[in-house]
Amino acid sequence: MPITETPATATDRNAAVEGTCQACAHPWESHDVISTRYCQATIAGALTRGCVCPARD
Repeated sequence: MPITETPATATDRNAAVEGTCQACAHPWESHDVISTRYCQATIAGALTRGCVCPARD
């Protein structure tokens, strides 16, 4: 199954439409493959854990 930019299991559909990740609050477009998968798993498991998104300026 390919990883998509928007979460299939987002708890807040409005945020998903706006492009904001519910796990880390970063824009989905800024996620790389690893952080997308990590955040999707965080959302699906209703987990509270740190962010693995790439560093930003």
